[in-house]
Amino acid sequence: MSAIGNHLTNDEILSEIGGRLRARRLERDLTVEFMSEQTGLNRKTILDAENGRDVRFSTLIKLLRVMNLLGALDAALPDTLPGNEAFSSRGRLRQRASSASRRKQDKRLLLLPAKD
Repeated sequence: MSAIGNHLTNDEILSEIGGRLRARRLERDLTVEFMSEQTGLNRKTILDAENGRDVRFSTLIKLLRVMNLLGALDAALPDTLPGNEAFSSRGRLRQRASSASRRKQDKRLLLLPAKD
C-alpha cells in the first residue's frame, strides 16, 4: 500500500482506500455477509467499495462505523476552532472563499515545490 497524496489520480486513491477497507475488514475477521447485515448495504456495494469503485460517501461511513473506524475521519478532518483565516477583513466568520485575484495568488503558492 502506498501513501495517499496529490501525486495519485482519483482512481488510484479510490483503489488505495478500497484496499485499506478490505485489509481492515480482514484484520477484524469480518465477512462481507456480516458487513452487509450490519450496514444494510448489499454485498456488491461493499465489494465495489473494496475494489476502489466510486461509491457514496454514506457507504464509506457505514463501513467505517461497523469496523469502529469513524475516528479515522475525525483525525483526517478535525473540528477546529476558526483561526484568523476563517474571518473576513471585517472580523466576521467567512461565508465564502476569497476573490479570484486572491485565489490566483494562493494557487501560485500551492505550486511551489515543498522544502524538506
